[in-house]
Amino acid sequence: MNADLQERLFAEKCRRLHTHLVGTRSLLRDIAEYNRTKWPVHYPLARAVGGLKRSSSALASEASLLDAPTAMRRAITADDIDSSNSSSMSETRLLDTSDLSVLKLDLRLSYHADSDVMGSLEESSIARLLDERLVQCEGHIDKLIARVADRSSKILVTGDLNAGKSTLVNALVRRDILPYDQQPCTMLFCEVLDASLNDGVEEIHAVPSSATYARSDPSTFVRISSERLEDVVMENDEQFQQLKIYTREHRSAQESLLHNGVVDVALIDSPGLNRDSLKTTQLFARQEEIDVVVFVVNAENHFTLSGQDFLLTAGNEKAHIFIVVNRFDAIRRRDRCQRMILDQIRDLSPLTYAERDDLVHFVSAHEQLDGGSADFARMEQCLRSFTLEQRFKSKLAPAQRYASNVLHDVRFLAAENVAMATQRIQEINAILRDGMPRYEALLSQRSDATSRAESILDSSCVEVRRHTTAHLTTTQMHLQDAAEKVAYGGLLSLWSYAENVLLALVRHLEHEVAECDRFACFSIRHARTELASLEDQR
Repeated sequence: MNADLQERLFAEKCRRLHTHLVGTRSLLRDIAEYNRTKWPVHYPLARAVGGLKRSSSALASEASLLDAPTAMRRAITADDIDSSNSSSMSETRLLDTSDLSVLKLDLRLSYHADSDVMGSLEESSIARLLDERLVQCEGHIDKLIARVADRSSKILVTGDLNAGKSTLVNALVRRDILPYDQQPCTMLFCEVLDASLNDGVEEIHAVPSSATYARSDPSTFVRISSERLEDVVMENDEQFQQLKIYTREHRSAQESLLHNGVVDVALIDSPGLNRDSLKTTQLFARQEEIDVVVFVVNAENHFTLSGQDFLLTAGNEKAHIFIVVNRFDAIRRRDRCQRMILDQIRDLSPLTYAERDDLVHFVSAHEQLDGGSADFARMEQCLRSFTLEQRFKSKLAPAQRYASNVLHDVRFLAAENVAMATQRIQEINAILRDGMPRYEALLSQRSDATSRAESILDSSCVEVRRHTTAHLTTTQMHLQDAAEKVAYGGLLSLWSYAENVLLALVRHLEHEVAECDRFACFSIRHARTELASLEDQR
């Protein structure tokens, strides 16, 4: 009954987390659409000058998954900008982009700590870089949604070259399945599963394409014999992307990791981190599909730079990394070695360090194959507990952490954009306030000029009307003089005389009207001259 209750509770947590992940993905799509089509999202400077200092704090522990949201680091707000920049609006705000994790862009061109290219890059170029990162995050969330929906658990065993990853996998299943050597030998991903997932048949499937693999479709894989396994693993010529190794454990469900009776578990052995750049890139991408990361460290080498980079990248999602320090029996001063490695873990994964008793183990996988050791048995028990009994932490917490980091980054960028918009509004308002007296003076001048222009036009119209009225009235009064100038030819030419008089009157009136028109044109030219003079004065 308790197990059934735990399963129902786990299913409910999965459902709720699935809803939150879908909402986060939708938010990223909206931001990307806004960034592309409406307004480029402002990305903060990595270097700054000025007196505003930001503070940041680590994410809180995620022990209460989904019941208590992860505490978020405080983002800068518009109030901070107003209070800090009230005395010096020209100073650049101090922005710490280390507060960004998932959406952080690497914009540096040199190795100087204070260098950045924000000033030289176009805002649109940075917007395109941010858009690419948003698309990557959206794809990662798609994988998280698939992981949450998949009730099985995948354990990725990774680490640097020759750290003993394959030996560890063999020790966990109590069988020499994977080849191992003093030289690096694993050239492709090897996924070890319980034979019950293959109808109880022990087989090895060489998979050319992981995306199209289907156990029920023989055309998607090639069966290989166990004798040929070593050659395929060590000398893979890119013919296969991974191996699916179905094996049968002879231990009980209470002891076995693969055949546990609770969930289906896959152990994935990977090529070494620093084998080559292509394999390292594939490994970084593959960890996005993984529930539990078992990082194997060679006790003689500690954490290399590639290992540190991997843990920092995985830390964006996985707060807890299961770390196995292998070949610890070869160390003479074990206390010093243990202290130095734990110091590195404290810096790389603080939450892993906080639970180091359960998550960090110093063992030798060869001892387990040779006869067993108490340290290895405890490590195996802790891994089984972390994978099976603490699925809230091992399977769901990484997805919650990644979504929380995305939301924190979105909140940070939103606050920065609000602050930038507020600052720009304040600058624009200051410019408007400074220009307001000049603007009001121009309005007054325009009003005066308009009044004077209207006065000039009105006076010109009045003068033309007065002159035209007076001139035409005088013309009317002296029309008889124009008629008298026509010679009268007698009674017989009376009709011709009448026509000649009418023609003389019309010509006289046309002449006088033309005179009025010339006066009007002169008045208009004079008015234009005055208006031009008025415009020059403005």
